[in-house]
Amino acid sequence: MLIMTTNVLFLCTANSARSLMAEAIFRQFAGDDFEVASAGTEPTQPEPGALAALEHLGVETDGLHSKALDEINLNSFDYVISLCDRARTECQTLCGDQHFIAWDFPDPVTSKKSDAFKKTAHELSERIKMLLLILRKKSDRPQLFDAPHEFFKIMADPLRLKMILMLQYHGELCVCQFVDATGMSQPKVSRHLAQLREYGLLADRKDQRWVYYRINPALQDWMATMIKTTAAYHASLIPQQVKDVDNGCV
Repeated sequence: MLIMTTNVLFLCTANSARSLMAEAIFRQFAGDDFEVASAGTEPTQPEPGALAALEHLGVETDGLHSKALDEINLNSFDYVISLCDRARTECQTLCGDQHFIAWDFPDPVTSKKSDAFKKTAHELSERIKMLLLILRKKSDRPQLFDAPHEFFKIMADPLRLKMILMLQYHGELCVCQFVDATGMSQPKVSRHLAQLREYGLLADRKDQRWVYYRINPALQDWMATMIKTTAAYHASLIPQQVKDVDNGCV
C-alpha cells in the first residue's frame, strides 16, 4: 500500500534555534506519513542552548545542522512554516502552491531570560502537536491552514464570534458555560463548537465529565492577532462572568 507523505519545512533567518528545534520536535512526534526539514535565509550553526533544550525535552538531536534555503527545493514541500517575521517577509512570495503558515516566535538567542530556549522548545512542542492533529484529521471541511478565507466566514457569525471572544478572554470554557453566558440551547452551542474544532480554530481536552475548549495554539499568528485585537476593541461582546463548572455544570 502506497503511503502519501506530507512534507513540511520550517524557516527562520539563521536556522540555528527556532526552526532547527521545530524540525527535531516535528520529526519526533510525526510518523512515516510526514517528512520534515528546516532551513535559514542566512544560516549559521546550531545554538548549544537549542540543542540542550531539545535534550531536556527528550528530543533526538543527532544529525541536526543548519542549512541554507538555497539548498532546499521549496516546490517539494506541502507546508512552509516561518518562525520569524524576517523569514516570513523574505520567503512568503517564494512559495507558490504550498500552504504558508506564519508563526512569529521571539528569538531565544537574543533573549536575556535564562529559560528562553526551554520556553521556546515547549511552546513549539505544543503548537506542533496541535498542527499534527489537524493535518492527520480526515475531514471534508476546509481547514483554516488551507483556506484562510474560511476564517472570515467564521468570524462573521455573531454567535461564533461571541464564543471565540469568550475563549480569548477566559482561556478555557466548557459547553455549559457557553450555554449559560449566551442563552443558546446546548445542542446549538455544541454543534458550533464541534464545527469550530473541525475547522481547526479550536482545540479541546477532556477533564472528568467535562470537555473544555480553547483557541487552537497552532493558529497562524495573523489569525490569533485578529482575535486578540477584536476582543480588545469590542469587550462589550464578551460576557465577563461565567459560572463555575463545579457549581451545577453538567
